[in-house]
Amino acid sequence: MVTNSTFYTDSNGRDFLKRVRNHREDWNLEMTEPVAGNYYPVNLGAYVADGKYEVSVLVDRAVGASSIRDGELEIMLHRRTLRDDGKGVEEPLGEVVCLDGSCKGLTARGTYYVKVDKLGHGPHWRRTYGQQVYSPYLLAFSHEDETNWKSYNVARASMMDANYSLPDNVAIITLQNLDDGTTLLRLAHLFQAAEDPRFSVIAKVELRKVFGKRNIKELTETNLSANQKKSDMKKLNWKVVGDTDSGLTPLKGGPVDSQALVVELGPMEIRTFLLNF
Repeated sequence: MVTNSTFYTDSNGRDFLKRVRNHREDWNLEMTEPVAGNYYPVNLGAYVADGKYEVSVLVDRAVGASSIRDGELEIMLHRRTLRDDGKGVEEPLGEVVCLDGSCKGLTARGTYYVKVDKLGHGPHWRRTYGQQVYSPYLLAFSHEDETNWKSYNVARASMMDANYSLPDNVAIITLQNLDDGTTLLRLAHLFQAAEDPRFSVIAKVELRKVFGKRNIKELTETNLSANQKKSDMKKLNWKVVGDTDSGLTPLKGGPVDSQALVVELGPMEIRTFLLNF
């Protein structure tokens, strides 16, 4: 693949940022570390693209990634050095595991998910399947009396309306009962602006159907930390020297009607709510 020194890595599992080898957008770079200077942290995945195809790699843990040569993606699962590299740590990175008097280098194993798509078809897989990799279901087990277990014949249940499912471009990232009796809910738009013509649009979530078996008595939108009402927040307009107004306003969801209870989400938007049932 002719990738013109360009590759893409995620930022904390959210935006995919364009990376150009040996280049920085904000200053003239004098590259003295051609490998380390082109490595970036990856939590969700990375990809390269040319005029026809995209090659995407999703990861199951935080790693480092780069494209040191065109058409290549390399991922650093684990780094081990047997002697100090003179970069300031003043010790080797030589983690070992000792068992029965024998010590061996630490073994790290990761799982990678690789997919090749036609150009423009990769974002949907990276975002939807990536959500399953990045935030998988957790299985929990408990001891139960066999007689009671067999008499409980409900094999599956859901709080959500049976005929409703979340849009492909939305995920519930927090659903937690708090000590004061309220429920904390965070909804996230999975796509960034202009990433996908079909899914980088306003998404709508019907809370009455998400909680189809409960009655929502009150809904309060808060900041991301859920420690301040959104209505009490004051927005600061920062003026940056040399910055020019592009005229582009990010697409954001509007206020939530207390009767309809439909939440709108713009690309990459995360909205936080406290619910009373």
